[in-house]
Amino acid sequence: MAKKYRNSHTFSVQEAQNMSLGQSGSAYLSDTSTYTPQASRVVVAIQVIDDCAFANGMVAESTDFTDNDTAEAGTNADTFNGESFPAGVTIYGRWTAVALASGAVMLYMSN
Repeated sequence: MAKKYRNSHTFSVQEAQNMSLGQSGSAYLSDTSTYTPQASRVVVAIQVIDDCAFANGMVAESTDFTDNDTAEAGTNADTFNGESFPAGVTIYGRWTAVALASGAVMLYMSN
């Protein structure tokens, strides 16, 4: 039986806070495949485990969550393409897909 997820508006204050901190699941990514979370989930934090570079494939949930300097014109795709981040860095946002060129990261999910 598929697990049914509640809408974030039905959570208590504590549950909602935990959810915003990525306590709705996590995934480890250490290859060059593109990670896409389950339906109704997004990646809300990326913790760099081993120095990494992102591949073109990071997709923001909405153009509302992108910056002109980090998004391709007219798209939700972040262009962290080739950008390097050292181990220990945590990046916050809302992505529907994440891809690495190298390194390893932990991905934390939320609704």
